[in-house]
Amino acid sequence: MTTSPVPGLRLAGLTKVLGGRTIVDDLSLDIAQGELVSLLGPSGCGKTTTLRMIAGFLVPDSGAIAVHGDDVTALGPERRPSAMVFQNYALWPHMTVARNVSYPLRLARRPRREIADRVAEVLDLVGLSHHADSRPAQISGGEQQRASLARALVQRPRLLLLDEPLSNLDAKLRVRVREEIRDIQQSLGITTVLVTHDQEEALAVSDRVAVMHDGRIEQVSTPADLYREPATEFVSDFVGTSNRIPALDLGEGEPGAHFMVRPEDVVLGVDGIPARVTRVLPHGPFTEVALIARGIELRAFVSGVVPAAGEDVRVRFARALRYVDGRLERLAAPRLAEVAA
Repeated sequence: MTTSPVPGLRLAGLTKVLGGRTIVDDLSLDIAQGELVSLLGPSGCGKTTTLRMIAGFLVPDSGAIAVHGDDVTALGPERRPSAMVFQNYALWPHMTVARNVSYPLRLARRPRREIADRVAEVLDLVGLSHHADSRPAQISGGEQQRASLARALVQRPRLLLLDEPLSNLDAKLRVRVREEIRDIQQSLGITTVLVTHDQEEALAVSDRVAVMHDGRIEQVSTPADLYREPATEFVSDFVGTSNRIPALDLGEGEPGAHFMVRPEDVVLGVDGIPARVTRVLPHGPFTEVALIARGIELRAFVSGVVPAAGEDVRVRFARALRYVDGRLERLAAPRLAEVAA
């Protein structure tokens, strides 16, 4: 990722109303040149509408879009320096992989020799040279997705747009292909926007993640900061697993306040709050333990010795965050331990 002061993509006050409902509401975001940023959120939050405005398939009702400093708000998709990889691959079934990849260049009437060279280059980049003459039905889903990526990259865009690119792949293949896409993106240093509802995917590949809710961005942070310090109650609930504990249940009288504790920060031991184990759920490398403490339901992620269902234990909180009226207020773990003791 470069450190150029000119953003690779700038969204300034984007608003879009569809069917009488505001889908995207005064959204602004700067993405650095060479940076990969994910738009993450539940269905209906406005992330796909935002991507379609960036691509030029939708015209914003207000606001502006700039790519590498050039205003592209009024340009159609064919005139923008961007290329999109679609969720359903959108490959022509009667064309070979090479013909599919070359299609944008043939449409632009590029010279034949240039087309051949650029297609060979991107097929090698995505590891599909040996499938140049295969048709989409003859290759796997992961290979079809890489062919779709190659078709985008062959245009040499300044901005790469990925619309739920892995949603049609099985879980194991999804992990492999997302790593391949990230490796290619980093090797090219291309500014990239990924739209996804899969938080694991967003956290794994992104330089930063923008969490969207009701047409607005709730928080933009690195994956680590987003997980450890969610700025709002919505983000804390949406990203990862969390224990939401009303402050009143821990002896604090302030209305509108609650604590958020990640399951890995719920520590089982010989001190802390008395609790009873209600369920034990193995997850391979760790075990999820459901507990009841002071009438509060808790989840703990445990490695090592695991208590049995029905067993009495004690729990303490290694780390917690305090929210007031939906916004984060930092809180040191020792203070919470004193409140909960």
